[in-house]
Amino acid sequence: MTTAVTSRPRSRGDSVRPFTVGALGFVLLGTGHLILSVVAASATPTQEQRDADTAMRESTFALMGLERTVLDVFNGMSIAMALLSVTCGLLILAALRHAPALVRRRTAFGWTALAASLTALAVSVLLLPPPPVVVLTVTSCAFALSLRRATTPSLGGTPGQSPPGGL
Repeated sequence: MTTAVTSRPRSRGDSVRPFTVGALGFVLLGTGHLILSVVAASATPTQEQRDADTAMRESTFALMGLERTVLDVFNGMSIAMALLSVTCGLLILAALRHAPALVRRRTAFGWTALAASLTALAVSVLLLPPPPVVVLTVTSCAFALSLRRATTPSLGGTPGQSPPGGL
């Protein structure tokens, strides 16, 4: 008796959906940070927070002719990074809408998003509280899953043409 085994190719699934989850994670991370900053600024500070703020206000440094307090730099960098996270997520979503082939095939676009997410995750694990660690773990997993589901771009084509998928 002979048994024929027919293998069916497994469906790789859609690579756009997890990439969208990763992009939305960036938007959530930045938006959540900005909201938390506003809530913290409007709350009554504890004595420890007042002491820390006073110490940061009293510590100044000059760079390229500008004098800033440590508190100015801390708040400025915090707000700027939150806005950049939101912007990055929104730009990824716009790119996905107009050129989904960027993530349907393994391109530098997908690898760059994963590298940025993993780098931010590493920094967060070392220096930040749990919320950004959780969000960046989800974004990193989403970008990695998207790349796993994506197809490898073919290197063929006519001379002078980019491979399919762009970047």
